[in-house]
Amino acid sequence: MTAPAITTEQITEAARRFVNDYTTLGELKGISHEELEAVYSLGFTQYRTGRYEDASKLFQFLVLFDHLNPKYWLALGAVQQVAKDYQGAIASYGYASFLDLENPKPQLHAAECFLALGDRQNAASALMALEQYCPTDTDTGREYRAKAAALRKQIGEDAFTEEKTA
Repeated sequence: MTAPAITTEQITEAARRFVNDYTTLGELKGISHEELEAVYSLGFTQYRTGRYEDASKLFQFLVLFDHLNPKYWLALGAVQQVAKDYQGAIASYGYASFLDLENPKPQLHAAECFLALGDRQNAASALMALEQYCPTDTDTGREYRAKAAALRKQIGEDAFTEEKTA
C-alpha cells in the first residue's frame, strides 16, 4: 500500500500553520506591536545612516521577538547583505520569503547574494522562485520581474536556461 502523494502546496500550508500556531517571544514577554514597530523605525534609521552594526542588532532583536514578521527578516537580510554576510542574508531572505511567498523582494535580494558568492545556479533558482510566485498584475510584480530579467542577463541567458532545465 502506497501513501498518497503530498503536494508542495500541502507541505507549505502545513509548515505555515505550524509556524503561525505558536506565540512569539514578544507576545510572551508582553511587548506590543507598537513597541516592535518603534524598534524597527529606529533600526531603519540606523540602516539609512550607515550604522549597520547598530541596525543589525535592532533587527536581530526584532526577529527574535517576532519571528513571524517577514518585514523584520527582510530588514535583517538587507543589513547582512550590506555587511557582505551573504550566507546570513540568504538565510534571512529565505525565511522572509517563506512567510510571504508573493513578495518578490526576498528572492531578488537572495539572487544578488548568490551572485556575490559566485553561485549562479542558486541565483537562477531564486529568480525562478520570484517568477513563479510574484504576481504578474501589479506594479510591484512588474517592477521586480524587470529586475529579475536584468539579473538573468547578468547571469547569462544560456546558463539560466541550462540551470532551469536541470
